[in-house]
Amino acid sequence: MPRTVNQIADVFSAQEVQPEILCVGHSRAQLGEGPVWSPQERSLYWVDVALHVVHRIDRDNGHESAFALRDIVSVVTPSVSGDLLVATSGGLLMMDVASGRARQLSHPESGQTGKRYNDGKCDRLGRLWIGSMDINAAQNCGNLFRVCGDGICTQMDSGFTIPNGIGWSPDNRRMYFTDTGTATIYQYDFDLASGSISNRRPLIVFDEADGRPDGLTVDADGCLWVAMWDGWHIARISPDGRPMLRVRMPVPRPTSCCFGGEKLDTLFVTSAFIRLSQEQLHRAPLSGGVFAFCVPGVHGLPESPFAG
Repeated sequence: MPRTVNQIADVFSAQEVQPEILCVGHSRAQLGEGPVWSPQERSLYWVDVALHVVHRIDRDNGHESAFALRDIVSVVTPSVSGDLLVATSGGLLMMDVASGRARQLSHPESGQTGKRYNDGKCDRLGRLWIGSMDINAAQNCGNLFRVCGDGICTQMDSGFTIPNGIGWSPDNRRMYFTDTGTATIYQYDFDLASGSISNRRPLIVFDEADGRPDGLTVDADGCLWVAMWDGWHIARISPDGRPMLRVRMPVPRPTSCCFGGEKLDTLFVTSAFIRLSQEQLHRAPLSGGVFAFCVPGVHGLPESPFAG
């Protein structure tokens, strides 16, 4: 049976760590999501789902830039072509940021009204894995798709409510996929060569009192780092689903995380202030910011650009 946070709360309290946490950049997102580190640009990208904005910060000089889209945007990731792959409610776009030109690559949910894409990430061969959901988060309406560099998409699984964080084990034998709606992180058997998944089963089911799992990343030791929405923390989970530690955040709604920096030893965390009360915002005025911290001895794995 999957473990739950409340069953092992004593483990969490014994393993809590508190590194120095910095708020990087000046932007505040209503619903910040999808951070991804570009080692070629030495830059961090992320999106504001609610305001339809793609953000970028250059870590060498601190310069921030952003551009807005007409539709909901949930994913941004660099591609091998130099364009940005952007997931919008109107489809997956390849964008030339310098010229502003965009072309539609794929639209797995084309013709389906009332749906949008949510979190997504590229596997180590550059295929995008992305979830879709009902715009009002109706239960079990979400799907999981695989999109290849040529835009060909395949539905890989279904029956999700709020599909979220995706990641892979360092040996590429397991894939992790979150449904925030059921507070569950699933694991699949994964075959990198064929891009196939099988044998879905829960890795961990969280107690709602500890927040809900949102975006995630996987470190070089194979442990998951999970942003806990309404939980005020980032959780580190072992490959067998055992909570190892948590890092308390200065905001109640961390949304996702990724490793970046020259040594991939900095964890960047996005957050949200959407639907927070004035009292909550008073307690957490940095809500919506992007944060960075390091945990000694921990570093991530390079994220793969999209193969298109």
